[in-house]
Amino acid sequence: MKKIFTLIAVCAMALTVNAQGKYAMEEGEEIAYGTQPAKDKRVENCKMYFGDPDISDGTAFSAAVADGNVDGYPAYTKGNGVNGNKEGGTIYVFKPAIDGNITVAIVLNADKKFHISEDGTDMAGFEGITVDEKYYGTYTFNVKANSTYKVWCDGSKLGFYGFEFKEGSSTGINTVKVAAENGVRYNLSGQKVAEDYKGVVIENGKKVVMK
Repeated sequence: MKKIFTLIAVCAMALTVNAQGKYAMEEGEEIAYGTQPAKDKRVENCKMYFGDPDISDGTAFSAAVADGNVDGYPAYTKGNGVNGNKEGGTIYVFKPAIDGNITVAIVLNADKKFHISEDGTDMAGFEGITVDEKYYGTYTFNVKANSTYKVWCDGSKLGFYGFEFKEGSSTGINTVKVAAENGVRYNLSGQKVAEDYKGVVIENGKKVVMK
């Protein structure tokens, strides 16, 4: 009986491990529009496409050496040469098989509206948000099984380092690593805030609670 319980526990642990994973772009990696990363780089339980898989004539994505710093991501794509709000443009699509949360690592230019949509509708908190300064960082959002999520920004070619998928919901807090600018504070949406701002801010790459 003890062996049976041990086997069940091991299987449960295996399922937990397989239900999450991380994909990171590598320097020189090139991917045809509307296709997934190479099979050995795909994440369990979450399909990811470079570009809309329903559009066949978009420009390929290719990775370059990173000029910013997001932990664990050695390179990023500068986009495919077409703005994200145009057909065939720079857009990243996710199709999870189970409920969970996705963290996307991106490069977002200043004053460009950033979107994350669920089945064609912008998610709360991601309805075209903007930042004052270009930054390199991550956004985390909860996802539902068998829904489609798209990540892009208007009028720009959104840079992309990769993503991480985990089973279960998240707090929704974003980790923002802004281009080095000592003393400047940002809120959790990556927007620059004044010195008298109250709440959680990002300062020198760290979360700080301002009271």
